[in-house]
Amino acid sequence: MEANLVQAVVAVLTVSFILRQCGRALWYLVWRPYAVARWFRRQGIQGPPYRLVVGSLPEFRRLLISGRAYALDAGCHDYASLVYPFFQKMTSKYGRTFLCWLGPIPTICSTDMELVKQVLADRTNLFQKAYSLNHKFEIILGKGLVFVNGDDWKRQRRVVHPVFNPERLVSMSAIASESSQQMMERWFAKIKRGDGHQVETDISCDFNELTLTVITWVIYGKNYEDASGVMQLLREVQALTVSSFLDPPIPWFRYLPTLRNLRLRQLDKLVTSKITRLIQERVTNKDAEGGYGDDLLGPMVQAWSDAGTLSMEEIIGECKTFLAAGQDTSGNLLAWVMFLLSSYPEWQEKVREEVLRECPDNNGVPSVDALRKLKMLNTTLLEALRLYNPVPFMLRKTATDTTLANIRVPKGTTIMIPIAMLHRDKDVWGADSNEFNPMRFENGISRAANHPNALFSFSYGPRACIGQNFAMIEAQTVVSMILRRFSFSPSPNYVHKPTNKITLTPKYGVPLIVKHCSMMGETKFELLLGLMFEEL
Repeated sequence: MEANLVQAVVAVLTVSFILRQCGRALWYLVWRPYAVARWFRRQGIQGPPYRLVVGSLPEFRRLLISGRAYALDAGCHDYASLVYPFFQKMTSKYGRTFLCWLGPIPTICSTDMELVKQVLADRTNLFQKAYSLNHKFEIILGKGLVFVNGDDWKRQRRVVHPVFNPERLVSMSAIASESSQQMMERWFAKIKRGDGHQVETDISCDFNELTLTVITWVIYGKNYEDASGVMQLLREVQALTVSSFLDPPIPWFRYLPTLRNLRLRQLDKLVTSKITRLIQERVTNKDAEGGYGDDLLGPMVQAWSDAGTLSMEEIIGECKTFLAAGQDTSGNLLAWVMFLLSSYPEWQEKVREEVLRECPDNNGVPSVDALRKLKMLNTTLLEALRLYNPVPFMLRKTATDTTLANIRVPKGTTIMIPIAMLHRDKDVWGADSNEFNPMRFENGISRAANHPNALFSFSYGPRACIGQNFAMIEAQTVVSMILRRFSFSPSPNYVHKPTNKITLTPKYGVPLIVKHCSMMGETKFELLLGLMFEEL
């Protein structure tokens, strides 16, 4: 009797649990999307209809696959049809702000400048960072400063921010100089082995190697070689994550034991164990080394070991964040800069002449003070960031019901900001928004467009990239050093196909023809001659 009663109770509880879960699933997958879509329609916000479970993801997938069939002309800088054709199509159909669906998650995509700035300028933690597009990003970027929110973000930022002070930036510039010198020596060797005048090289591979050396040194100091293996693992994670964009658009698919998901979990464990070992070595060698180190890892280990301010998981997340984000974005920025300078030789000569004029030789290593004088180089870098922004999207998620640019937005809505479309808005940047024109920045970022501070390459507001000064100094140092000694022209083997691999990447690399040019060559002579006439 008692056994039967127990079985009956268990059966009732099981049925109750199943019914409850079914009810929650129906609410999440059917009723809520229907109600949210109706809510937005009443406010004039349209978009493609919600499809049960999968939302807009099949259309995302179809358009991305169709875009793989062709490349762009090398002079075309409008790559929206390749990188996010869905948003280009929906914007033309539904306007600047429309509703789409990441599975059952409602997503407002907008190129409305006022809406975007309201989201990014928020200081109340209302619009939070989230891995809405692909949760596998967490394996690459961790739970570091880029993706944490609220008090956790403030606490982590207090530890990390001092690392990017002016004195540290000088030492970081020296690291970039040394790495650039090593890269140029390899170019000299290649040219010598060839015809003695020029060589073709994939500049994107060269810059990836350079920026990997720089960022690992910044994070791990003299032990940077021990950390290089971490980046190799993260690159495999990145490749697997990008390929997962085309997974079946089924919620919770990442939990299934597919070969890709199993490999990602294995890689995550390997990365975590390698970073953990490096952290533990710092603690073990603290007394012998006279502290935890003056690199980025040092203050974080101290915050964990001595103050208890950071957890081990947070340090690992920060290491992932700065290693993956710092290397990939900087390497691709440099590649796109050199692509543009090779495509516009007149600008290459202008920047080279400025470098030769403003930077004393000093063994080819520019000082930070000298870099500040390179106005034309700086405008070129800003224009490259506008046209080929390293991160194609920004995502936020509403923490509660709110009003956004007069639109009432429910809690849990993802806000998607397609940066490249904002950077090509003709109403903001003018009729030449798809053209390379560094002079638009000659009076600074705030006056470059019809809307103040319309460049979002390092985001905007309190969550702007903490490493933006380092990224700019690194790029200025590298470009100024190589322009003193080399000139570049397009290779006939180059295929212009920007692609989204979390960062904006040249799919087939950037092969360029690299020529050695003496510092006292024709360009220098003409420059000195011009200065003499100015004196007269």
